[in-house]
This record gives sequence, C-alpha cells and structure tokens, in this order.
Amino acid sequence: MSQTLVNGQDLTIVDVSDRGLLYGDGFFSTLRVRNNKVEHWPLHAERIRSSQLKLNFPTIGTKQLEQEVAELIAAQPEEDGVIRLTITRGSGSRGYRAPDSPQIQRILSWGALPQDIEHSQQHGVEIGLCETSDSINTALAGIKHLNRLPQVLAQNEIIAPCFDGIMLANQRIVGGSKTNIYFYQNGEWLTPQVDESGVDGTVRRWLLGTQAHVKEAVFGLDILSDAQYCMVSNALYGMIPVTKILQHHYEISPEVAALQQQYRDSALR
Repeated sequence: MSQTLVNGQDLTIVDVSDRGLLYGDGFFSTLRVRNNKVEHWPLHAERIRSSQLKLNFPTIGTKQLEQEVAELIAAQPEEDGVIRLTITRGSGSRGYRAPDSPQIQRILSWGALPQDIEHSQQHGVEIGLCETSDSINTALAGIKHLNRLPQVLAQNEIIAPCFDGIMLANQRIVGGSKTNIYFYQNGEWLTPQVDESGVDGTVRRWLLGTQAHVKEAVFGLDILSDAQYCMVSNALYGMIPVTKILQHHYEISPEVAALQQQYRDSALR
C-alpha cells in the first residue's frame, strides 16, 4: 500500500509552481519504519534542523512532522516500511529569488521496504565505479537536497549485480550514488569528508558519533588497493559489507555484524 500526506492531508498532488519541483528548492530524508516506529528519529530531526539553517528555510516544527509521520504510520496495514519526508519552500512568484514569507510544504510518502536488506547485510554486495562525478558546492555539501541529477545519471551507469557505484569529485571519493562508504585501514574505518560534496547520512553520523575508530578522511581510488575491508550505509539498509569493487575483493569484516546489531538496538530508543 502506498499513501502520501501533503501538509498532513491525504493528497497525491502538489502545486505546479512549487519551488521544489521548479528549482529543487528543498531537502528530504528517508525514514525506515520498524514495528510502527521510525528508526533513529532524533538523527533525522537533527538533520532537518541543520538543513533548514543552511538553506535559510524558516523554522520547521519537528514536533508537527513527528505527529504527521505517526499518523501516516498508523494508517498503514504493515508495521514495517519506508517514508520519504520531503520539505520544499512552497510556491512563489516566478524566478529564483525565494519569497519573503515562504509557505513550507511537508510531503510524506509511504512505501514498501526493499526485499534484499537482510541478504545484503549478511552476505555483502558488489559495487562499481561511476563515470559521472558528484557536484562540488561547499554551500550544499552534506545536505540531502532535492538537486540529485548527478546521482540520477550515476544510477543509470550501475549494472547488475552491483548494488551501487562509487562517485568521485576532483578525484576524491565522495561515496556511493545512494550510500556513504567506509574503508578499514590500520585499525580505523575511514569515510570521506563531506565538506565539498556528498551527503552526511544518518547512519554515517551515528557511526561518527558513537564509534571512536570511525573517522573522516580525504582519499582517492588508491584506497581500494590499500583497504582491508569496506562497507556502505544508508538509512534503509543500515550497514552493508562490500565484497567486491572492480577487481578488488574484500572479506567481510568480523566487526560489521556487531555494528549492525548495535545500530539496530539503539534505533528505537
């Protein structure tokens, strides 16, 4: 079953003059729902607040969002699923300039979880390398904003059985087209900085905030040969071990299962 709420109303349409549609003027977050609750909601709420500040949005009431999320979940026959939470600056006069008093639009869409989550977590995935580069913009770096054309083009390059593809910016690894990425080297998990491009994902933020040996770094493709282990993450799949990138093969780190369990155990607190 799929359902969409727009500003708390059961609707499937938005105004054709909405700035999110016209200019990508907005941001979003992907919420995994388990047992009728959003996993790691505080991390999503924190990112919403950070995004609104960076994009000069008016204050968005996370309590109101939380209530609307709960209403959407309660209306579903399933206990588990995924919600895409989209925030736009609403409609305004023609042109790029934002309205002085924007009418923020809150769009919540329910969908089914992917069927391969458990298998991917246990057995790992293969990922490739995309020719499409990520965009560099320090003002937007880290934000899951609505301008995703580099990721759209990159996804078109990814061929089965690859789960995702690595994206670069200025020869630096940024992450996957839909994941953050981590390489294990010299006793540490290294994940790319998101100071110029990339998304500061909620699983990434959880790892950096709770695991002392997970650190940000700057590196290029040389790390594919140097790393002992690799994994990727996003809010739907949590952490997924990577077993192959191009000609590079990796064993599954014995630590990944423990990190997955710790992340899962803390998800609904």
